[in-house]
Amino acid sequence: FPEDGVGQEWTTRFVERQSEKLKPYWSHSLDSSRTRAVNPHTHKASFDLLEKTIKGEEGEEEISPDCIYNMDETGIQEGIGLKERVLGPAGQKVQYQQRSGEQENIT
Repeated sequence: FPEDGVGQEWTTRFVERQSEKLKPYWSHSLDSSRTRAVNPHTHKASFDLLEKTIKGEEGEEEISPDCIYNMDETGIQEGIGLKERVLGPAGQKVQYQQRSGEQENIT
């Protein structure tokens, strides 16, 4: 790199050259404990548990579809939650950004 740094458009040109590998995304912030849980293993385990619960495990009744409701538990984070533009691997749907500290949710 030049001694006086790179030009203002260096990042834009770099991303354009690497457009098959990198894409810009809007980040979604997560606290550190949730960040560790965002992986294929825990995702599959969560849905396996949900399926077992709905179908009823050994001796338990199945949950009928008319007793299943959708809900949003995301809440609103105080002071955090603003999305930032980040670079990530092409083809990803979501890019998470880890935030330090605990954020209080308002629900």
